Amino acid sequence: MIPYLIGSVAGRVAAVLCVVVIVLPYLLRRNRLSRGLGLAQAHATPYLRRLWPHFWIGYAILALSVVHAGTVMGGMRRANVAGIWAGTAAFFLLLFEMVLGLTLKDDRLAERRPLRRIHFWTMTAIVTALGLHLWRNG
Repeated sequence: MIPYLIGSVAGRVAAVLCVVVIVLPYLLRRNRLSRGLGLAQAHATPYLRRLWPHFWIGYAILALSVVHAGTVMGGMRRANVAGIWAGTAAFFLLLFEMVLGLTLKDDRLAERRPLRRIHFWTMTAIVTALGLHLWRNG
């Protein structure tokens, strides 16, 4: 029972951290939103350096997802199959997103815009799969 509780909490924390990791790049960039919230810095460090919380929260989400998947497998008798497949898809999309993020982290990357676009749409697919997983199995 304790491992299932740990897995359940890990999944819920990972879901909340997904919201945080999605919002962070928009708050850390100098734009109307960050200026309105008083978060914009006049002499800020380069954008990629300011994104370190985004990177580390992403790694934490991946770790929590592994804990969640590894501990709740015993309770799958009551789980919805479509929800399990959606969670599996979200996990593999998360791995792909991590590879894209590590590539974008390189400050010598010449063509950043197409990869950022793929990074964004992969995030959208993760949110969709995660939403379906939570709806069917949450």
